[in-house]
Amino acid sequence: MKKILLALDAGHVDTELIHFACNTATLSHSTLTGYFLSEPKEEETIVNMAFGMPYVETIVTKGPTAAEQKQLAYIQQFERTCAVRGIRCQILNNSTINAAEAIIEESRFADLVIVQASLSFEKKLEESPTALVKQILAEAECPVLVAPLNQTGIEEIVFAYDGSRSAVFAIKQFTYLFPELADKKAIVLQVNKDDSLPVTDKEKLGKWLRMHYSGIGFQVLQGKPSEELYARLLGKQNTIVVMGAFGRSWLSSLFKPATAGILLKTINLPFFITHH
Repeated sequence: MKKILLALDAGHVDTELIHFACNTATLSHSTLTGYFLSEPKEEETIVNMAFGMPYVETIVTKGPTAAEQKQLAYIQQFERTCAVRGIRCQILNNSTINAAEAIIEESRFADLVIVQASLSFEKKLEESPTALVKQILAEAECPVLVAPLNQTGIEEIVFAYDGSRSAVFAIKQFTYLFPELADKKAIVLQVNKDDSLPVTDKEKLGKWLRMHYSGIGFQVLQGKPSEELYARLLGKQNTIVVMGAFGRSWLSSLFKPATAGILLKTINLPFFITHH
């Protein structure tokens, strides 16, 4: 992996997210591109009178606004953090009304996108993952890594598996992008309605995984995928979850409005999501 695209709200400093991205870049020896997104600046206008008729005058602000100064300070903080960590970094700025499309467009030329589940430019409070993040997950042209709320190391990899092409594709993409994790414990987790059903293509998948990981295991759970995955991951630490296209529905179920707050606090794990 060579290029990581980190999606950032230019108006809000997220130190934990920057450190997580830096750790990922360090692990993979990648260049980290900070993509600072903001909404277009609204022009300030006043209504004046001339010859008894009203007219609108646009006020032109000289010098950077308070928001622009804040954004510059954020960019400088990002650059300093990368410099201290010895990470090659690049900066992209975009003032746009459609942040999702901007990120998706840039993802075509990146190996990985890192985003926080709560990223939003809406005035009202949104549930996680936000509409913007859901669109990125559905349309990104490279894998997406949804960052945890707090920094966590990686000692275990959980491959959420359903026997589909998308699930295998996600496993392969993650393995190719992160060969540095070959010595970590890897678990293939399959959820069936009947626990007597075997792991689909277990022999073939196991043989491939053993070529890339030093220790692998298989686990079959019985029940509803979203509920079983939640129970399996509840309280977990130092674990990353890998999902294919089917995983988007699992992730959506995990973040239902009634339990979003609890889940974001209890399942503090990174999710690697991609689709075939």
